[in-house]
Amino acid sequence: MDFLRRYRRDKVGAYFGAILLLLYGVALTAQWITPADPMAINLNEVFAPPSWRHWLGADQFGRDILSRVILATQVTVKITSAACIFAVLTGVTIGMFAGYRGGWVESAAMRATDMLLIFPIIMLAIVVVVVAGPTETGVIIALGLAQAPQFIRIARGVTLSVKEELYVEAAIAAGAGRAHILAHHIWPNISTPIIVQATLTLPVLVLNASALSYLGLGVQPPTPEWGQMLNEAKDHLITAPHLIVGPAAALVVFVLSANLVGDAVQETLNPKLKKQK
Repeated sequence: MDFLRRYRRDKVGAYFGAILLLLYGVALTAQWITPADPMAINLNEVFAPPSWRHWLGADQFGRDILSRVILATQVTVKITSAACIFAVLTGVTIGMFAGYRGGWVESAAMRATDMLLIFPIIMLAIVVVVVAGPTETGVIIALGLAQAPQFIRIARGVTLSVKEELYVEAAIAAGAGRAHILAHHIWPNISTPIIVQATLTLPVLVLNASALSYLGLGVQPPTPEWGQMLNEAKDHLITAPHLIVGPAAALVVFVLSANLVGDAVQETLNPKLKKQK
């Protein structure tokens, strides 16, 4: 409650937080709020311009673009949220254990992490999705693994400092096991930077998910996805420029909202950053 009270003081963060919640609401209710069947083909309305029947027009198969953008919102939110959770669980688990255990385990984990960080995120994601397959599960694994090194480094670095605290040494002296110490003493004290990194990672995941779909390596047709819709629209910019408006606007609004919410969360959890600005 204290966090929410302090967060609401940031007007920009609160405004875009409401927009982000609205987008998640659209994603959760997509099947019930689409004005038309997003998969239904109607060759009589191919490239139909925006109208009261089709607010954003129709695509090259006569499908309602607004309905497809709404369904694509659900697909994108599901993939990026799952990928973020996967990255957090994988990265934090490895980072905490490596930082607490030390020795060769820490060295091996950090060398592997450094090797992964050498490659651009999108390149690493492309390699993984090619191996795992261009499916929702494959994209989730690819994006999650590509972002996991960031969480490994953060979790390991904070764990190294926290494990030297007196209350951790007292727990060890009292006979507490490694799993108990990690769960009850280390994690509560490193959760704040992890939460901040997760909020800042979300827009990166959205962009990379759309990039994979744009390249044909993401969710496959006929399931709509913003990047895939942009790829289809680029071939008809002259004859039907309205095709690009819906997915482009949705992508920009989501990424902008997620970025500003991430900044607001970071400033709320670390007020020193706001004072420095």
